[in-house]
Amino acid sequence: MPMPLPFDKLEYSRILQASGVPQAQAEAHADALSYALSEPVLLSSDLTILKAEILAQVSEMFAKFKEEIKAEILTEVDKKLRPIYWMLAASLLMHAITLGKLFQ
Repeated sequence: MPMPLPFDKLEYSRILQASGVPQAQAEAHADALSYALSEPVLLSSDLTILKAEILAQVSEMFAKFKEEIKAEILTEVDKKLRPIYWMLAASLLMHAITLGKLFQ
């Protein structure tokens, strides 16, 4: 629910009357302006659409961020495991050579 803007109808009417506006007309202006200021500027449907657009943008940004983080983590893990891959390959090669020599 929108908050109404503070508006002093009596003071507004007095200012208009001091400027030469007749009392009835000044009061009518004050009432009309008070009514206009009390009406919401946005409709709830406008806010719903805006909310949906913001949520879509946040979801898109989160998905991109998730993919970037995933790629970065995989790169770091690969860097850390690369020496282990080489040691495993060397170990398997030594075992193959040893088994080959045993069964010749």
